[in-house]
Amino acid sequence: MDLLEHPDAQPFRALFGAGTTLHPLHGPCFVCEGRLLVQEALAAHRAGHLIVRSVLGTPGALATLDLPEGIPALAASAEAISGLANFTFNRGLLCAVSVPPPPDPGALTKAQRLLVLPRVDQVDNLGLLLRSAAALGMEGVLLGRGPGAFDRRTVRVSMGAAWRLPVWRSETPETLLEAWRSAGGEVVGAALAPGALDARRWIPAPRTALVLGPEGEGLEQAWLERCDLLAQIPMARGMDSLNVAAAGAILMWRLSMI
Repeated sequence: MDLLEHPDAQPFRALFGAGTTLHPLHGPCFVCEGRLLVQEALAAHRAGHLIVRSVLGTPGALATLDLPEGIPALAASAEAISGLANFTFNRGLLCAVSVPPPPDPGALTKAQRLLVLPRVDQVDNLGLLLRSAAALGMEGVLLGRGPGAFDRRTVRVSMGAAWRLPVWRSETPETLLEAWRSAGGEVVGAALAPGALDARRWIPAPRTALVLGPEGEGLEQAWLERCDLLAQIPMARGMDSLNVAAAGAILMWRLSMI
């Protein structure tokens, strides 16, 4: 069967700029790129955390894998893979994974360390924030508007962090945040605002939700007013701000020290 027509190859079609994709038999999927991320996905499959639906790669790349029984493996040249994906692909290996069900909304209130992202505009920043959140011990992420946790580039940049910690997605994240706050806890916003506390002097509460605003604009006034405390990272050499992913990593590291 021609690669373009094979059902297990369909999730890899036209990936450039794609979010999640679709398997004709198994529904919504996300795509992992490159040997390291594919191996992580296969390990999560073996552990029962994910379901890998198909793997596509060059013959040499496929030969390096120890594939669990029952996962279809499609071999193709690098040129054929690039043609299918609609961009020049140099990593030689991809896999399609069923998008897992969303976490239980009721479990959000149990998170002691929560990252809140009302809006993120750039997918790379979301990936970096998810990676930092997983690495620095956050217990969940509340996500609003913008790219999804399982979009292709989010998964790639985050190195699979989206399946390592719960990510709640809501068009009205403020509603879920208020449910979290009702169980006790402090909501801290990152903002270069008058009266914001120097982050070096910030002592996080036992239960803390850290809120980060979108690139360029920062937190909207309504979100600033929802916060119990504002914290800022002091700047040197005339710089006015940090990228949201860099600032978020610093503040999450501060949280991890308590």
